Amino acid sequence: MKAKRISYTMGVIGSAAALVLGANSTAFAASGSASGTGVSASASWSWSGCCTINNISQSVSDTKGDSHAVYAFIRVYTGLNPDGDDVANLRNDQGYNSTITRNGRSWAASSNISGVRVIACVDDAGSDTCYKGAYIDNPNT
Repeated sequence: MKAKRISYTMGVIGSAAALVLGANSTAFAASGSASGTGVSASASWSWSGCCTINNISQSVSDTKGDSHAVYAFIRVYTGLNPDGDDVANLRNDQGYNSTITRNGRSWAASSNISGVRVIACVDDAGSDTCYKGAYIDNPNT
């Protein structure tokens, strides 16, 4: 039996998903981004069934010369925590016009992951300024 490949792009800038169907296997990949004044972040990952994201690749860039570090993470929404768990934190203390990357992380939930989003933040004095990316649905749930 020949495998069929179906690709589609979600209607949100910075988010995409690809669906690959085979005889007895399913593989999904997705990506997202978030940006705002002083920070830009992106991430890509693979969905593995209902409860795991793996092969996480992330980057976070400091885009403003203001002496504030920046960081990014992935917020994972699950059946047990619909407000989200913040995972795969990546910090950039290197200063203006620098980018930090990390590859190969994974995260498993104890219940269905309904979706994720990338969040990019500036480490301000007091409360940090954060920018949320688009919500990306888990195609396995």
